[in-house]
Amino acid sequence: MAKRKKTSKVQKRTGATARRKGRKPSKAARGKAKPKRAPVKKAAARKVKQPVAPAVETVAVEVIEQPAPGVITVTEVEETRQVD
Repeated sequence: MAKRKKTSKVQKRTGATARRKGRKPSKAARGKAKPKRAPVKKAAARKVKQPVAPAVETVAVEVIEQPAPGVITVTEVEETRQVD
């Protein structure tokens, strides 16, 4: 086992030495308030444009004719086109 170190024969101080107080600031320094730091501005988020779908136009025509009594003719036409 390790032997314990012997303490010195000098009488030890009872109270630990306290740290000294800092210097008091001058009146001029006390009167001035530090300006607050400005917050960092965030970059504006860019809006993504949605792709515009071309307009689709549908036209349906239904013609009912009666060329003679008892005879009915039905004609249907349907057209779809894109409008730019």
